[in-house]
Amino acid sequence: MVQSFLFLLRFIFILINMHRNYFMSISYFFGCDIISYGLILLSLWIVSLILIARESIYKYKNYTNLFLVNIILLLIMLVLTFRRIRLFIFYLFFERRLIPTLFLILG
Repeated sequence: MVQSFLFLLRFIFILINMHRNYFMSISYFFGCDIISYGLILLSLWIVSLILIARESIYKYKNYTNLFLVNIILLLIMLVLTFRRIRLFIFYLFFERRLIPTLFLILG
């Protein structure tokens, strides 16, 4: 279910922003240019691939809900990180993203 939603979200994100090749500012803190747009698409694609490859977690029933929540939280943090305009705020959000990654590594 979540995997299908992420593929649909990525497809919609591509179609909405297909003809925009300029900087788009949503507010003072949020914005999107071609590099951040590409990094957001890459994050959506990698999380979709992670959700496809999680068969061993479901096979052994090892913390399946915690894994799913951790992956979705990581995706939200990455999208918020790449939508930041100010460099210091980008750095803070990028460092905050390391907490779910640490939980994924430690398992």
